Amino acid sequence: MTKNKKIIQQVLGTLVAANAIIFLFLAYLQVFSDTPRAIVFIDFWGRLCVYSLWFTGYALYRKYLPQKSILKSIIIFIVCLNIPVFLTLGYMNKLSPDLATLPFIDFWGRLTVYSLWFMAYEFYRNYIGDNTNETKTV
Repeated sequence: MTKNKKIIQQVLGTLVAANAIIFLFLAYLQVFSDTPRAIVFIDFWGRLCVYSLWFTGYALYRKYLPQKSILKSIIIFIVCLNIPVFLTLGYMNKLSPDLATLPFIDFWGRLTVYSLWFMAYEFYRNYIGDNTNETKTV
């Protein structure tokens, strides 16, 4: 990888992480307003954070983890376990939808949904999809 690509990769990774940290920190401080305009902005920003984290995490997962490794198995287990945990807590009314916790619940819920999508994609890619080199590279 060239030096410029490495720098761009590091800058983008830092921006993705900083964006998510700032969003979650402001949510923790309850800075966000509950006006309709603010909710649209919060929803957009939250989605941007979650998409960015998931795509960055998935790219790192595909690039740096060997095909069959214990760390990869642990990550898959945690991601899969998150889905029933989130849904069970929601079903049992353990997730409070008030303004103070809503950004966190929404963030966690989106991570959970995207977890399901990415796990389905990984299953497809590994067991159903075409096994050409095209599908094996990031």
